[in-house]
Amino acid sequence: MCSACEPIQIVHMLNSMYSRFDRLSSLHDVYKVETIGDAYMVVGGVPVPTATHAHNVANFALGMRIAARDVTNPVSGEPIQIRVGLHTGPVLAGVVGQRMPRYCLFGDTVNTASRMESHGLPDHIHLSAATYSELRDSEFKMAERGQIEVKGKGLMSTYFLLRNTNSSEDAIMGRENSRCDLPAVQQNVEGKSSKHQQSGDYGPSESSCGPLQEAPGSPFAFDITWPYPSKQQPSPGRGRSTFSPICRIL
Repeated sequence: MCSACEPIQIVHMLNSMYSRFDRLSSLHDVYKVETIGDAYMVVGGVPVPTATHAHNVANFALGMRIAARDVTNPVSGEPIQIRVGLHTGPVLAGVVGQRMPRYCLFGDTVNTASRMESHGLPDHIHLSAATYSELRDSEFKMAERGQIEVKGKGLMSTYFLLRNTNSSEDAIMGRENSRCDLPAVQQNVEGKSSKHQQSGDYGPSESSCGPLQEAPGSPFAFDITWPYPSKQQPSPGRGRSTFSPICRIL
């Protein structure tokens, strides 16, 4: 794609898509770790642990797939298709480096999530057995893919996430007139709003459930989260989390 169009077209395409993903990450309470080229990685349950980490990431992944369809491939003119991979497991996290320090995550969970993406299919959300187990007795409809050979892992039983049977696309996207239909999102928004009012911080609260918007007049969008431990956040360490490392543009 990069060799077939102007660089600024790629920048505008990625900004359009990543701005949508940034908006969804706030809506579904997942942490944006980083973007590497055309890969977008988030994690649930880090740095603040939550029992609904897998559900949050699953809803975010469904939103990613919907949002990507609204972005146009500058070469073909067709909607962008992405691969998404999810895996659940323990992870080690912490801030590393002195120059431009970064909040990084390490461990086999990260590698396996990446493998789920790379062995997935266009416009599909690929799940490991661990993530499937977390979501099995819930509102998510999934389909078994069967056993596949995964690089560095051997044979693995994997699944596809199809949809959330309790929530419409508008609810997952946080669009107007359907805002906060997701129970977990409603609780998170109300909790954050109350905390902001008590502390005097009037940052985004209910407004995070509004319609999806791109950053106006800006070629780049940044999502900055302070990763250092505080009284409200545990120190970096080990915990169980769910990764959606990706979107890869196809």
